[in-house]
Amino acid sequence: MLATTHAPLLELQTQVWKTRAQAKQKWLERILAEPTKGPRDVERRKAWIDRALALVRREQEDVRYRAALLDASAAHLNVLEMSLISAAEQRIEDSGAAKRRE
Repeated sequence: MLATTHAPLLELQTQVWKTRAQAKQKWLERILAEPTKGPRDVERRKAWIDRALALVRREQEDVRYRAALLDASAAHLNVLEMSLISAAEQRIEDSGAAKRRE
């Protein structure tokens, strides 16, 4: 039940993030398309681009790191789920065997 109630919220949040990303991309394209006004402006723009690129690369690395942690966590949860399902099935089998003995 939780999965079905979370699906629309996840879809909405995903759409919000995509819309924000598209707006940022359009802003960046507009800023980069503006002509420079001189050598000093060229240097400022180059420095800004270098800082922005470094920030993007750090964020990409952070996303990869978090994704790896989430993958490990998801794998662990799958193992726990399988163990619990197995225990539940064993309990049902044990319960059925006990009733047959009575």
